[in-house]
Amino acid sequence: TLIAMTALYGGIIGMTAINQNLANMSNNGKRIAVSPTNRIKIIFSSLLSSFIVQIIGLFILFMYTVFALKVDYGNNFPMIILLSLTGSLAGLSLGLAVGTIFKTNENLKIGIIIAFTMLGSFLSGMMGITMKYIIDTNAPIVNKLNPASMITDGFYSLYYYGSNLKRFYFNVSSLLIFSLVMIVISMISLRRQKYDSI
Repeated sequence: TLIAMTALYGGIIGMTAINQNLANMSNNGKRIAVSPTNRIKIIFSSLLSSFIVQIIGLFILFMYTVFALKVDYGNNFPMIILLSLTGSLAGLSLGLAVGTIFKTNENLKIGIIIAFTMLGSFLSGMMGITMKYIIDTNAPIVNKLNPASMITDGFYSLYYYGSNLKRFYFNVSSLLIFSLVMIVISMISLRRQKYDSI
C-alpha cells in the first residue's frame, strides 16, 4: 500500500505540470492559450515529463526499500516494477484530470488529490488489512474502481498466486483503463476551456 500511495501521489506532479499549461493558473499557460499549440500535445508532453520525474521517485523508493529496509521482492521484481509504473501512470492521469476539471487554486487541487489518495489507500487496507476484506465482502465494486486497491491487489496476487498471473494482469489492465479514462476526461475538459480575456 505504501508503493500504491507513492504512485498515486504522482498525481500532484501531474496536476502541477498541467497547471503550468492553463491560462487561468500561470503566465506560461496564458502564452500557450494564445498560441496555435495543439492541446493534445500539451497533455501528452505534460504527462511524459511528469512520468519521468515519477520514475525517478519510484527508483529512489525501491533503492531505499531494497538496501535500507532489506525488503526481498523475490523473483517477481520485474512484475512489481511493471505494476508500480502502471500505478504511477494512473496517479499522473488522475492529477491531470483534477488539474483540468476543477477551476480552483492549486492548493485546493492538491487537497483533492491527497484526499482521494488517502481514502483510496484506506479502503485498500493501508491502515488495516481488514478494511480491504470488509470492502471486498460488502461493496466489491468500490475496490474494483479504486486505483490504490488495484495496485495492492496486484501485489497480493503476485505474493499469493505466484506463477498464475491472470489476476495480476487484470489489475494492470484495470489501471491502464483508469489512466485512459482520466486522460480522455482531461482532453475533453481542456477543449471546453475558453477565456474571454487573458
